[in-house]
Amino acid sequence: MADDLENIQSLISRFKRPIPEGNKYKDRLAEEFELILNLRFTQYFHKICDIIDLTQDLQHMTRGSAGSSLICYLLGITDVDPIKWNIPVARFMNPMREDLPDVDIDFEHHQQGEVMQRIFKKWPGKTARLSNYVMYREKSAKKEAAKRLGAKGNLPRNFKYEDYDIDVQEAKRIEKKLLGKKRAISKHCGGIIMFDRQLPKSLISQDNQILLDKYEIEDLEHLKVDILANRGLSQLLEINGVTKLEHYPEEDEKTSALLSRGDVLGVTQGESPAMRRLFRAIQPKSMYDCVFATAMIRPVALTGRQKASMFNDWTKEGIQDSIVFEDDAIEIISNIIGIDMYEADMYRRAFAKKNDEKIIEFVERLGKHPKKQEAIDTLMTLSGFGLCRAHAVNLGRLIWALAYQKAHNPKKFWEACLKHCEGSYRRWVYNTEAERWGIDNEPGWWRRGFIPKCKVQQQYLDYVEFAGVIANGRVFRGKNGKYITFVTLGIGPGEYIDITVKKPFSHRDGDVISGRGKIKHHNNSDYVECQDVQLHTFQNWLEN
Repeated sequence: MADDLENIQSLISRFKRPIPEGNKYKDRLAEEFELILNLRFTQYFHKICDIIDLTQDLQHMTRGSAGSSLICYLLGITDVDPIKWNIPVARFMNPMREDLPDVDIDFEHHQQGEVMQRIFKKWPGKTARLSNYVMYREKSAKKEAAKRLGAKGNLPRNFKYEDYDIDVQEAKRIEKKLLGKKRAISKHCGGIIMFDRQLPKSLISQDNQILLDKYEIEDLEHLKVDILANRGLSQLLEINGVTKLEHYPEEDEKTSALLSRGDVLGVTQGESPAMRRLFRAIQPKSMYDCVFATAMIRPVALTGRQKASMFNDWTKEGIQDSIVFEDDAIEIISNIIGIDMYEADMYRRAFAKKNDEKIIEFVERLGKHPKKQEAIDTLMTLSGFGLCRAHAVNLGRLIWALAYQKAHNPKKFWEACLKHCEGSYRRWVYNTEAERWGIDNEPGWWRRGFIPKCKVQQQYLDYVEFAGVIANGRVFRGKNGKYITFVTLGIGPGEYIDITVKKPFSHRDGDVISGRGKIKHHNNSDYVECQDVQLHTFQNWLEN
């Protein structure tokens, strides 16, 4: 008991925020302290605090489920108040799970390396970059076996050994030998593992990378934290390094108008064609609508909202009964069978990971519930990776803050965009947009009067002929196995159209697409549905 009290006091002594008044905060604090003590996570929180203290001169943004914890908020690990945003702690800490909670800390993209070096210097021999090991699977082992025996060129997806002048039996022997073996090793994008004891030098490379995969380190007591690079954060701090995300106004007419017309080019993590269409559809009125949109697009919880089906009903009315956040699924499960949020989260994980045994157990517990089939159908649509509310809050607030700056400080916004942004669109898009605000940047082909030949010409009814420079292009594969290419074309300074083509095709920067199609009007957005298009190099298009 004395030890428990000491552990609680040790964490309270590191609180960077005062404990808010009210029973909701009091009850949540008691709940989380009980979890931390029972799960023996005290030292874990101290270690995360040590990292935050080590980088106190640098601004950070904690993403992921850490925003579900009031204690994380009070410790300054995150600036998301879970009580304000109605976020249960079950998604972050769960007494039914033994694994440590996951904390992802974003820094400016150019500071990621510096933060890692500070950690390595502070705890030498006890910290290292996490490694990603790529293993030989069936297809990769088969290709490698064929190439070792002399097969040349790019081997097709479903090739046969018999089609090549190689020893088939020897190829099968090599393939069997390779299966499950390590194929390649790379550094995790930001994962750092921390140990309580000194590791043998043979396990850590000269550049502080662990020479073990994630399964091999499971037996070694450690904790993991992700130190990530965020260009959107860099962009925002370049414009305004004083105002924190939590202090931006939650409603603003100029920001709302900008988002509602889909004017989000340069808004890092909020500028994709899918996000533009969604913003036009839902007509955002507040910061929360950005949070909502983030969860809808990155990633998608319901298969009915898969990106390949991006032209379905995206009005608020059309999706109001959908599972938007992982927390929604937890609440549905908790309410329908009358269990606590912790147990409900275990069933949520089962649906997300397609754990048949656990799903069957859930179905049996439903018994003859009148909404049994409705609940099963809804939960079965969960993908392998949804988005928890805490994660969406952080990303959504960043999008809202950048949109706010674009609406109120456009020149500074575009200056920061050119410096930091590597977004969804080709570089010429950002350059031409910046030029419209009088910002001088590097010369390029886009300054040739912006291709006067590019156009959208009305033919008859809703059919048009068009030509434009590729600003963005993505290929998606639908549930039916068919492909759709979604392309944004630049047709003039600040003018863009969206087209869809029912086939995949490759293209290069500066290529021009011309074609003919039918204009589709849907949810405050237009796009051109094309059966076929022609692809031209920029030079050939100018000459012809």
